[in-house]
Amino acid sequence: MATRHIGALLLALALSACATTPTVGIDYDRATNFAPFHRFGWLPRAHPATRNPLNAKRIEAAIRSELEAKGFEYTDDLAQADLAIDFTLSAQERTDIASYPVEWQLGWHWGRGYFGEALDVRQYREGTLAIDVFEARRHEPVWHGWAKKPLTEADVKDPGPGLRAAVAAVLAHFPPGAAH
Repeated sequence: MATRHIGALLLALALSACATTPTVGIDYDRATNFAPFHRFGWLPRAHPATRNPLNAKRIEAAIRSELEAKGFEYTDDLAQADLAIDFTLSAQERTDIASYPVEWQLGWHWGRGYFGEALDVRQYREGTLAIDVFEARRHEPVWHGWAKKPLTEADVKDPGPGLRAAVAAVLAHFPPGAAH
């Protein structure tokens, strides 16, 4: 019985951790040598899908800050840049459905299991930030990173801290091969 309570507590902690920590992934061109890249600029593109234009400014500021902290130099002149940076911000409604094994369903609470039934349905809004890096002279993509996270009410009311955290989490893996 105590083992079941501990297992339930660990599962609850794991699920709550998922809600605050973004899932991060990267992909990059393994043939690209990132060592000679020192200057970056923005890929000239509007961000119409971003509902709040202030978020686009927040993301640009966070990306610039992270890259400059890594020793990269920003330039307004893309012709002088080694790298062109772009990003995409989106959100979508998600539904997760999980079923639990019989041992979770055994009656120890009013004849019902830990989650009340054998099925758990969770609906939420998931935010995704993708950062893309292109070799500026060849106009070729060389690196892609993304972060996904269920959005909380705090994320919606004050998006700045969450956006900065997502940018930092993604760019922690840039450039490839650097000490992280």
